[in-house]
Amino acid sequence: MSQRMDAIADVITSHSLKIIPGDKVLIDATDDCDDLIIAVVKSTQAKGGLPFVLHQSSRVRRAWLMGITDEQLASWYGSMYQLRKEMDCILTIRSQNNGFELADVPQEAIRKFAGMGISLGKNARKPTLRTSLIRYPTESFAQQCGMSTDACEEYFFKVCTLNYPLLHQEMEPLKAALDRASQVRILSPGTDISFSVEGIQCSISAGTWNIPDGETAMKIVRESVNGIISYNVPSNHQGFVFRDIKLTFKRGQVVGIEANDAKRMEAILDTDEGARYIGEFAIGVNPYLRRPIIDTLFDEKMAGSLHFTPGGTDKEGNDSSVHWDIVQTHMPEYGGGEIYLDGNLWRKDGLFVDEPLKRLNPDTLLEILQKG
Repeated sequence: MSQRMDAIADVITSHSLKIIPGDKVLIDATDDCDDLIIAVVKSTQAKGGLPFVLHQSSRVRRAWLMGITDEQLASWYGSMYQLRKEMDCILTIRSQNNGFELADVPQEAIRKFAGMGISLGKNARKPTLRTSLIRYPTESFAQQCGMSTDACEEYFFKVCTLNYPLLHQEMEPLKAALDRASQVRILSPGTDISFSVEGIQCSISAGTWNIPDGETAMKIVRESVNGIISYNVPSNHQGFVFRDIKLTFKRGQVVGIEANDAKRMEAILDTDEGARYIGEFAIGVNPYLRRPIIDTLFDEKMAGSLHFTPGGTDKEGNDSSVHWDIVQTHMPEYGGGEIYLDGNLWRKDGLFVDEPLKRLNPDTLLEILQKG
């Protein structure tokens, strides 16, 4: 596995973080992922960077959070703030020995801890900070994917080492189309929602924010959302799997919530005023990802998907300590769906209908990336 880990480490240090001599690089990891940490440390050092490592167990984190006090959280935040302020690059490695290790932590403690994590991401950073996040293929993750351990590892390496510079190039017409758009409407089973993106520019993420990657993301006009959206992909958030989520919006704000635990979801969206508004609208195009695995980092990049995110973006957008990427897929086997830009059909059943964008349809894009 070491050669393949070295290949992923090179993607991270060369493409995602673009490490240069003298960069201070924080590797923030959980659970069993020593081989990837070591590979990134060596690759960072080879490029003249200075690696720093925080490596924690999810079981230890659970024990800490079970008895956490506001004073402890404030002290933790202060120390993490100072550390992160010194860094030029931050890599987060999400490994999981048990994806539900924090499931029984009191909800209030989870919400405060998660909110402080988002606050650190927004506030404890240099203007030039480069960040990325990667999942690690554990046996627990393979079970979640419904795969054997070996098959999951093969899948992981194939997805994580695709030709990201070429993917970015192929996504440019998608960005251009969204940059020109003013009004978006989404139709699918249980969904009829409209909102404005007028004057807002779209961003491409192709191996930069996350690995795996392959999405465009943009803010929206905050008070413009009206209608209903039914998310058909379950969401593992704060240690609980939410299913059958349906949100009703009026003048941008969530005014109705349905889910398998609506009370728990209400509490999350009541964290602060911004949590009931949308911080991000994003389109997924990764052709290696075709089905949900209840892991947001993968599911939000699926070909034929979108995510419509309650919560914060940054200080210039909707401000909130919540950022919850909830996914809807429009592939036919999941019920299909349509996206309209300025009244024109733009994507149907997960496939783009505009000629310049047809290269991004999953079978075509997969062939382009494999030929390289």
